[in-house]
Amino acid sequence: MGSHAKNLQLQGANEEVVDSVAEGKIDPEKLDEKDRTLLEYVNILTLHPSAVRDADVERLRKVGWTDNEIFEATFDTALFAFFNRMADAYGLDYPAGGWHPESLRKSAAGQ
Repeated sequence: MGSHAKNLQLQGANEEVVDSVAEGKIDPEKLDEKDRTLLEYVNILTLHPSAVRDADVERLRKVGWTDNEIFEATFDTALFAFFNRMADAYGLDYPAGGWHPESLRKSAAGQ
């Protein structure tokens, strides 16, 4: 199991949530406004960083995120973008025992 998946589980996420996050299939309707707003922000920061505006940060504040939490989310998102680009540049991928989508876990277990 990958460290991110394990960390999600340690925070109380069940296997369905871990899989949906890893596969990018998060159902926004299942999130509260605070979490949904944060994910919308990090999505913009990840895919279109030059599009982030003061209004995006203000939306985070309005739903309850503190400036320290916003800084941490921004820092973590930027850091992981860096890590991912390094991994892409050097051809790194999940190890054989790392995270796999449910379909691959089942086929590997012979289910």
